[in-house]
Amino acid sequence: MFEGYREGVRVSERDRQRGAELRAERVRWKGRSRNMSRASKSMDERLRKMNDQASTLDKRLSRHAEEGMRWHTTWDDTSRPG
Repeated sequence: MFEGYREGVRVSERDRQRGAELRAERVRWKGRSRNMSRASKSMDERLRKMNDQASTLDKRLSRHAEEGMRWHTTWDDTSRPG
């Protein structure tokens, strides 16, 4: 029944197998955590690029709106003889 010793204490085969399973699970979780960390960094980078693109587009649209307003102010002026 008792096949091994750990730190001077007898350990059953079942307990040793359970310990090995728990260690393997911890190793898997560390790997998953590392992969999630990489995925998170990748997602953060993509979001940063998207924010930069959105900011650039906002600036272009703002300039376009200002130019349109100036054009309409110039050509739609009712006080000018037409």
